[in-house]
Amino acid sequence: MPYKIKDVITEMETFAPLELQADFDNSGLILGDPDKTLTGVLITLDTNISVVNEAIEKGCNLIIEHHPSIFEPLRSIDYRLPLHRALALAIKNDIVIYAAHTNADFVKGGLNDYVAEKLGLKNVEYLYGRVDSARVGNLAKAMTMGEYARFVGETLKDDNIVTIGDENMLVRRAAVINGSGGGSKQLLIDLQNNNADIFLTADIKYSFARFAKDLNYGIICFGHYDSELGFVDLVEKLLKSKGLDIKIVKTKKCLNPYNIRRENGAGQNN
Repeated sequence: MPYKIKDVITEMETFAPLELQADFDNSGLILGDPDKTLTGVLITLDTNISVVNEAIEKGCNLIIEHHPSIFEPLRSIDYRLPLHRALALAIKNDIVIYAAHTNADFVKGGLNDYVAEKLGLKNVEYLYGRVDSARVGNLAKAMTMGEYARFVGETLKDDNIVTIGDENMLVRRAAVINGSGGGSKQLLIDLQNNNADIFLTADIKYSFARFAKDLNYGIICFGHYDSELGFVDLVEKLLKSKGLDIKIVKTKKCLNPYNIRRENGAGQNN
């Protein structure tokens, strides 16, 4: 008996219940009819017109995305806007779009835990004892922040790592939030009180960076895309573990919006 799209959505929501998402979020069904028969799943970080065309070419009528294509209410559909053209193309081709965003970040075994493990953190705990908070763990061996920053860059394949604070400081314990986690200055104080030597996240604002510098607290800032691309592997692994006999495609069209700048001066895109 063929699978329905809703069968895959059920597995996603069993793993990452929608109740876990942040108040501002819009995870869940973005568009389409989940009662349709599934032809294939394409997993992506973002959905744009290239990704929708990829789904069409690969015979996938379900796109599972991390960042919700519709995040705020739409008051019009304007074909001059790239995202709106992508949504229209998905509708025209009966493609369902489903988002698993902060619920997939927060859940135990989700993206935050995936990144913490990938960056070598051991004995990981939840700050504040909640899954919707930073992961704090120990490094297998102490190293300087500069050494750890190089390790992070190599592990995430991110050539644009930046740091705040003394790169010679010794790091034994670190905290991480994938994606944009640098919003609260109180967070840094709480991490410092939790004996986390440094904090790793993306998209920090200048005022947050200045606060960390004046607090004499170490920050490693990685790329948002680089820290969350693991969502694709995470969802693929989840669906395969359920024994579903379905087509699963990992996108090759969702590229890093930032150019990569290396020492040779070349500006490249993933």
